[in-house]
Amino acid sequence: MSMAWRKVWRDLWDNKLRTLLVVLATAVGVFALGLVFGLSAVMRAEMTESHRASNSPHLEFYTSRFNQDVVHAILREPGVADAEGEIGMGFRWKLAGEAEWRDGVLFARADYDAQRMYPVELLEGDWPAERTLAVERMSSQYYDLPIGASIVVEVGRRERQLRVEGIVRHPYTPPPQIGLGNATFCASPEMIAWLYGYDDEEAFNTMNVRLESFSQEAAEAAAERIKDRLQRTGVEVGYWDIVDPEVHWAQEMMDAVFLILGVLGGLSLALSGFLVINVMNATVVQQVWQIGVMKVVGATSKRVVRIYLAIASIYGTLSLFLAVPLGAFVAHLMAVWLLDLFNIIVRDFRMNLTAVAIQAAMGLVVPLLAALVPVIGGARTTAHKAINTHGLGAGFGRGGLDRLLGRVRSLPRPLALSLRNTFRRKGRVALTLLTLTLGGVMFIMVLSVSASFSNTLEVLLSDFGFDVLMVFDDAYHVQRLTGVADGISGVARAEVWDRPDGQLALPNGEELDVGIWGVPAESKMFSPRIVSGRALSPDDGRAILLNSKIAADEGFQVGDEIELTIGGRESTWTVVGLVRNINNDFRDNFCPFDALARVTGNGNHGALMMATFDERDYAAQEKLIDNLRDTYNARHIEVVYDQSAGEVREQNMATFDVITKLMLAMAILAAIVGSAGLMSTMSINVVERGREIGVMRSIGAASQTVAGIFVIEGVLIGVLSWLFAVPLSYPGARIFSHLVGTTLMQLPLDFLYSVDGMVLWLGVVVVLSALASLWPALRATKVSVREALAYE
Repeated sequence: MSMAWRKVWRDLWDNKLRTLLVVLATAVGVFALGLVFGLSAVMRAEMTESHRASNSPHLEFYTSRFNQDVVHAILREPGVADAEGEIGMGFRWKLAGEAEWRDGVLFARADYDAQRMYPVELLEGDWPAERTLAVERMSSQYYDLPIGASIVVEVGRRERQLRVEGIVRHPYTPPPQIGLGNATFCASPEMIAWLYGYDDEEAFNTMNVRLESFSQEAAEAAAERIKDRLQRTGVEVGYWDIVDPEVHWAQEMMDAVFLILGVLGGLSLALSGFLVINVMNATVVQQVWQIGVMKVVGATSKRVVRIYLAIASIYGTLSLFLAVPLGAFVAHLMAVWLLDLFNIIVRDFRMNLTAVAIQAAMGLVVPLLAALVPVIGGARTTAHKAINTHGLGAGFGRGGLDRLLGRVRSLPRPLALSLRNTFRRKGRVALTLLTLTLGGVMFIMVLSVSASFSNTLEVLLSDFGFDVLMVFDDAYHVQRLTGVADGISGVARAEVWDRPDGQLALPNGEELDVGIWGVPAESKMFSPRIVSGRALSPDDGRAILLNSKIAADEGFQVGDEIELTIGGRESTWTVVGLVRNINNDFRDNFCPFDALARVTGNGNHGALMMATFDERDYAAQEKLIDNLRDTYNARHIEVVYDQSAGEVREQNMATFDVITKLMLAMAILAAIVGSAGLMSTMSINVVERGREIGVMRSIGAASQTVAGIFVIEGVLIGVLSWLFAVPLSYPGARIFSHLVGTTLMQLPLDFLYSVDGMVLWLGVVVVLSALASLWPALRATKVSVREALAYE
């Protein structure tokens, strides 16, 4: 082995703690990238495979009831490869002995042994029979519904007790665990007919259609033909969807999440690079005398550069041995967790080669690039200058900051010493502060995004201002609906709205399915966010507040006239304002209730009621909702759906909490890198100040005092990083919140800076700084006087 390589290995081995810290910090950054890219690749592959295996329909039609004859008629349509009927119904359920009702979904297939599209898989027990049910696996886990459990179901005014005899997996069920769906149960057609009083056991309300070949244009054309055919047979089509057979329904959302995590992972790797710069700079400064000796005996600057770059490359190589397998393993565990939320069961471990290649490239290149500047700077030092370097104290006290710190006289000596020593190596401290500061900025940014999402949710709910929304089985007279609600103690206000579906004529000749909300003239709940134009006024006729996203996408402006088809009737409306609203995939629009009633023919009638309560307590509001529902049912007004504002908050926050946890994990990784950087800095300081420690010990300084100096120094750096992070985190959080909002929701979040996150980071960084300084401080106490005074 050559003398150069002996020096490389000796430096690595003699400074084991420093080597360990650099390798760990680099591994954290490389691990973060591997986790993001590996997780993204595994999830994309598993979601695509699961979606293909589900043999998804290309078209889904949600309709009025039809029988098997209609299915046969659709099978004869040109371009149709297969068609299958299904029935899905909403109902309320509870466990036997419970008082609180829950919303649920009940679906049935004609023959579970001959399923073709979205096949339901029996995992345990038996298929549902005439008086038994099977529960979907995610609902079984979330609501604790094992085989043998009994539930009470409410349909109309009847209650039935049913037994769960099986657990099934439906490949296309929204997960209740993150607020995207309700409990899902599987039934037989006989059970549906018995519960709902149907005469025909082959009564379907969903038509699944698979085409001979799929393209977006062909699917749209086929959907229009099949819709016309269904309507000619007397089947009303509520709405229809196109399903891409190659893209899972959650893929777009997860791609957006991974884009955000990739940004955070890249920042973590950048922080690792700063740590390498700091360590290599300290190593060069510490060994500048050795560089001088090497040059005296004939070493060139290039040879010196190669020696120290070899050290940096070994740092990167060692980090890969830790980061690559750990990244693949954690990516697999997280994929299992996340995919389980989407009802996808992962059975095999996958290691994505692309993720490994990215990790290898970054793990090898980043340390080399980070080390390049300090190494070249050290290699250019002349032999004379290197050998005549005076060590740590050279040049200290000449700068303005040094003189300012020197004037501080009122502090206790150990604290004053910590304060002055903190800025003795200003370049090193600056890089350490930068690493911790960026870690703090990331932490506060993530918590601010969470706070901004909560704020956005509250703003969106304030558009309507309801505490509960109820939908009835038919349109009832306004006075009848409000009279029932006003007669219940605790109801502050009740308003009857309407909300039919419609089709908006686009400039290119196509139509867009939209939602039309009929707003009462004297509404106290409606508080839209007007982007441009004005709000609705009581004397408006066919005036409409158009969704701002529709206006931006299609080129509509305030003052334009638009054509709407509502209930088969065409009408012209004037755009008086543009509103920001994300409901119904940005397709909800608002107009006067009376003007809408004249178009639909439902004069002074509505099927939707919103109410506000005097009570703000969630439990008290739930009791009021139950009272409202029972009172309406007693008056022969059937409530088919209800939703409280509290439920909306819980469901949406449950969904976003998963994303927040993923982002917070990345921020914590950055904090770990910052802590490793501080520990590395403090360890180098202990080595460099060996003689100073020896002098203090020789004049009687206790071990506690010596350790306290270094811990205080580390905590001081942490607090300074917090002071820098706070002002930087505000614009960073605003930009990041905008990125998250536009990526995930196609809408900027209503920004809210997390003061709690700012305060929490202060506590976190103080604790991390103290812990990161503790080990170097303890090492300092173990340095003997003889060893310290002999330090060169």
